[in-house]
Amino acid sequence: MTALPPLGFLAVEVTIHRPPGDPFNPQTWPFPLLHETVPGSTESQIVTKAQYDDAFIERFVAAGKRLAKKGAVGIITSCGFLAMAQQRLAERLPVPIATSALLQIPSIRAFLPARQSIGVLTYDGARLGTAHLEQLGIDPTLVCIRGMPANGHLRAVIQNGAEYDELALEREMVDEATALLQQNPNIGALVLECTQMPPFAEAIQRAAEVPVYDVYTMGMWFYSGLVRRTPGSWNKIE
Repeated sequence: MTALPPLGFLAVEVTIHRPPGDPFNPQTWPFPLLHETVPGSTESQIVTKAQYDDAFIERFVAAGKRLAKKGAVGIITSCGFLAMAQQRLAERLPVPIATSALLQIPSIRAFLPARQSIGVLTYDGARLGTAHLEQLGIDPTLVCIRGMPANGHLRAVIQNGAEYDELALEREMVDEATALLQQNPNIGALVLECTQMPPFAEAIQRAAEVPVYDVYTMGMWFYSGLVRRTPGSWNKIE
């Protein structure tokens, strides 16, 4: 069988442990992954309510073009806050790009009853909000957002380089997801915004008992359309 073409990954300047499940880790995906680091993309530059300036976008465009030149059939990023750059990057890049787990919200909205909302668990609830949703054509009134604790372990890992503690992260994310549903019992599905969250999606779903989506589910769907392969079972003659 011909080797699968690679997916491109725009990496940001954040040095953190990235276990399998994190979209940066090649073991996360059943297809090849190419990386390009975008200079000038620290946590404080990305995690913001404000529109990104032209120089910021230009650096992502340049890195994306390098990935396309290397053979990437499409590009993803990891931080859900980059939803703010989705439209501008899609206009400028020669291959499709999916910047954020939040891109899945319109499709999730379509299969939920009208009375139900979508919960978003995010790295920073004070900075993720209406502007990011509206960039994607999402009605903010249909989404309930909860951020991870400002003094919690996830923020310490990303902001301060604290030692990665898998059990502490799982407890923290499960607790926050559970609290989000307790505050908003009409939530019918959860979207995990942050790149560090997919390894804990199963534990979150066990506790929340609703569908759970993240950058991994987005990447798998995105790639499945970029590279169609006929399943071997389709070719069997009964």
